[in-house]
Amino acid sequence: MIRASRHGKHIAASIAVMLLSTGVQARAAGCSFESLGEGHVAAVIDARTFRLDDGREVRLAGIVPVVADRTRAVATLSAIISGRDVTLHGEDDTPDRYGRQSAFAFLAGSGTPVQSELLRRGEALVSTEVTDKDCAAGLATAEAEARRAKN
Repeated sequence: MIRASRHGKHIAASIAVMLLSTGVQARAAGCSFESLGEGHVAAVIDARTFRLDDGREVRLAGIVPVVADRTRAVATLSAIISGRDVTLHGEDDTPDRYGRQSAFAFLAGSGTPVQSELLRRGEALVSTEVTDKDCAAGLATAEAEARRAKN
């Protein structure tokens, strides 16, 4: 009976992942939120923070970096966004106490948030602070892809 229960949970989880993995646009739609502007990435500060050429500092929302190797984490984010144009989306553009704007960042012309790419590469985990269930599901799918790739 326990084996059947575990098997049933595994099947349910597999079905949920398949339903969530309906394509890049479906994953991105959950994290699009309201537009908070756009800009050109001038510098990467840390594993989830970057500066735009207008001076704004942006903290990637919805993820927690895996801090095993800080240098590698910064290099990964740099490879994805340095020198690129981004569009920012979020629920609120109020800066945090350090003056950073929390947002989901999308490369120009892309419907997938930068956060999803970091998750897929195994450089981050989904934050428990994501309140939008569609966004959280899309991010969890990207994290699950990294887990499957590791096995």
